[in-house]
Parts: sequence; C-alpha cells; structure tokens
Amino acid sequence: MKNKMTALILSILTGGIGVDRFYLGYVGMGVLKLLTAGGFGILYLLDIIHIANGTLGPADGTPYEEDGGSMVVRSEKKAHGIFEDMEKAAALHECGALTDEEYSKIKADLLAKI
Repeated sequence: MKNKMTALILSILTGGIGVDRFYLGYVGMGVLKLLTAGGFGILYLLDIIHIANGTLGPADGTPYEEDGGSMVVRSEKKAHGIFEDMEKAAALHECGALTDEEYSKIKADLLAKI
C-alpha cells in the first residue's frame, strides 16, 4: 500500500522530475514529467493538488494506506482478536481441554501481545 503523505511529499519535493508518479506506479507519466520538467510546471502543480485531494491514487487501484488515526483502529482490531482468542482459551479451559498451566501460559502470551 502506498502512503498518501509520502506521495504528497514526493510530489512537492521531486514532482518536477516525476518521482511521485513513479512511486504511485504511473511509469509513463513519470517518464513524461521527467523529460518535460514536470510538464513545464503544469503537471507538477496539478499532481500536488490531486494527491492532496485524494483524486490521484495508486495506479493499481488500491486505496492509500491510512495515516495517524489508523493506529488506533489497528490497535482496537488487534485487541479485539486477542480478546476472542482469550475467550476461546477460557472455554477450552472450562471444558477441561486445557490444564491450568496451559491456560495460564496462553493467557500470559496473549496479554503480552497487547
């Protein structure tokens, strides 16, 4: 996944030679910008605007990788998955499939992942 902030910084700093387009996977446009000094400055400015607005994304069609706030979302998803694993381990312990020692070890391993 490509990061929107990385694409924007590349566009601002090196957009005149097409590095932003190469990063996003648009090789042909990257070469064009390289040979025409950012499309005589026009493509350079347009790319900065389009990347900032989110209308110019990666060539493969994938969305940009989330920035900043996504860490909270990922942490919540990770904690939710760990919680489900703990519930499964507790159920196995209650039915006798896991000994106290096994359950304690699994529980400690899962808590260490949080």
